[in-house]
This record gives sequence, C-alpha cells and structure tokens, in this order.
Amino acid sequence: MHPTALVTGAARGIGRQIAVSLAREGYAIAVVDTDFDGYREFDEAAGSVVDELREIGVPTIAVEASTTDVEAMQELGARIHQDWSRLDALVCNAGGGSGGFADNTAATIDLSALDDVLRRNLHGTITTVQAALPALRQATNPAIVTMGSLTGVVANPQGGYAHYGITKAAVMHYTRYLANELTPEGIRVNCVAPGLISTGRLRVRLSEQPEREKEIADRLGTPDEVAAAVRYLLSPATTHMSGQVLQLWPPDVR
Repeated sequence: MHPTALVTGAARGIGRQIAVSLAREGYAIAVVDTDFDGYREFDEAAGSVVDELREIGVPTIAVEASTTDVEAMQELGARIHQDWSRLDALVCNAGGGSGGFADNTAATIDLSALDDVLRRNLHGTITTVQAALPALRQATNPAIVTMGSLTGVVANPQGGYAHYGITKAAVMHYTRYLANELTPEGIRVNCVAPGLISTGRLRVRLSEQPEREKEIADRLGTPDEVAAAVRYLLSPATTHMSGQVLQLWPPDVR
C-alpha cells in the first residue's frame, strides 16, 4: 500500500516540487491550492501538477481551496481518512507574502496586509494541521513539516517584508509548540526554513530589482533542495527528531 501525503500550496514552485518528488517515491498524494492553473502566471509550459501526479501513476486527490477555509480543509481531512484510512505525511507549504520586497518595514507595516499574510501563513497552517490530525493519528510513524523562512529567523537588513518575516517566525514557534504536544503521541513535527529560492514568482520580482538580482543570483536555492529537505524530515532517518527548524541558506546570505 502506498504511503500517503498531503501537500498544501502545491500548484507551483516549492509545493509542486515537494508533491512531485514524494509521488516519485511512491506516495499517494493529496494536493491543495487555490488555483491549480496558477502555474501559468510564471511558467505557461509547466502544465498542471494534478496531471503530472497522475502521469506518475500514484493515487491523487486534488482540491481547490484556501487552507484558511476551515470547512473545506475539514472535508478534505475527512476524505483522506475515509479513502486512505491514514495520513503518513503532512507538508504545510501554503502561504506567502504580499507587496514588494521594500514594502512593509517594521515601522510602516500595513495592518490589512499583515492580517492577510498572517491568515495565509499561520492560520492556514493551523487549520491544515487540525483537519489532518485524525488521519495522522491512524498512521504508524506520521510526520508533519511546516514551512518557515530565513526572514523569520534573521531580520531583513534592507528592512522590507517585515510582515512576512513576522508571520513566518510565528509558524516556526507554532511548530515547536505543536511538537511538544504531538511528539508523545508518536507524531513528529519539524520545520524547513528556506532562504531565497529560485521560483517563478521570485524571478519575476528580482527582475524588477536588477541590482539585487545581480547581488544574489549565484546564491539562490532551488525547489529541489527544499523538497530534499522535506523528504529527509519525513524519512526514518529523523524518527527521533521533532520540534526542530532546518535552515536552508548559505551563511553569508542575509
């Protein structure tokens, strides 16, 4: 029987690569995103992640919904529980920021932007975990991986994007609290905190800041590297690891 995984924010970028890489390892995959055609914004030729998963040949559940939609996520959790009887892996990747990299400094944060990003990053993670827990509790060695960020560990020296960094810091500390609660049940909980990753969205934003693009071009990580870190945290190699944040960036990147 296939191991099973739920990956949120899987239409493109990091989430897509995580879902596809797990499918290639034989996982049955449930994917959630607000728009599975969202890849078209940055890579028209990429095709749908749902089609790619089905071409790989693994059982696939695909739901278009926001992870902040409590009812939709509860319905998905119940469907996974009913169809697959258990959930071995949960990857809470959905989220994101808003505005430009120079916007929303700590002293000028737009509160409506902060509310929106907080809902997507923190509320969405919490809602997903709560929906998935009944199925996770049926697995033998289940694992949860959340998605933090460099900006949640180190303040951006340019000052911008503080609203995003603050919410990612909250996700990382939520992960520690969740690990304290769930590890005694046999559910390990860890976090991946990537630095700048070469996704379509980031490449578009950097193209608007040529000096910044030139400065960091050779220090960008890849979605493959993040997916590899997630697979590691889901693997038997980390059975005794919980409540940790795995940081993915070169030491000189700030």
